[in-house]
Amino acid sequence: RDGSLELMVHRRLLKDDGRGVSEPLMENGLGSWVRGRHLVLLDTAQAAAAGHRLLAEQEVLAPQVVLAAGGGAPYNLGGAPRTQFFGLRSELPPSVHLLTLASWGPEMLLLRLEHQFAVGEDSGRNLSAPVTLNLRDLFSTFTITRLQETTLVANQLREAASRLKWTTNTGPAPNQTPYQLDPANITLQPMEIRTFLASVQWKEVDG
Repeated sequence: RDGSLELMVHRRLLKDDGRGVSEPLMENGLGSWVRGRHLVLLDTAQAAAAGHRLLAEQEVLAPQVVLAAGGGAPYNLGGAPRTQFFGLRSELPPSVHLLTLASWGPEMLLLRLEHQFAVGEDSGRNLSAPVTLNLRDLFSTFTITRLQETTLVANQLREAASRLKWTTNTGPAPNQTPYQLDPANITLQPMEIRTFLASVQWKEVDG
């Protein structure tokens, strides 16, 4: 009825519902018990995307607290224990998500960035606009000296990839990626994910 909200977490079905299990769902006894948490955002349609996208990222990527027994060998024998660490020298714009930062060799990293808002999804805070980043000195432990853009899964360079040509009237026009990328001038279009191989120069870090 109006003003009510029903959440159906567990189901008991007498026949297959065609949702992929390929069998009825009939749990014995009281069924399985799962404790979870539901977050409900009440907002206008214009502001909904900014709320649910940013909150979802915060919930999924919340820091994990790990505890261990003391008395073992210190992690870094040459310095005092570190209680704080900042991997970025400055915050990324709220519409940009760092998806991947992984070692690809002694002086090479795999870097994947995502623009997490669609066209026209949030005009109030301008979160749907294209974003240009300076990646050269963004990270605290290394400097990016050279970028090579790859396909999404990083199995071939983007300029060498053979793509099907689609004709469409939706979304922004695809960018013509130059062969030489400037790490200080990387633009992400709405909902775009870009993958790079980054040559880096490591910095000396105290502690």
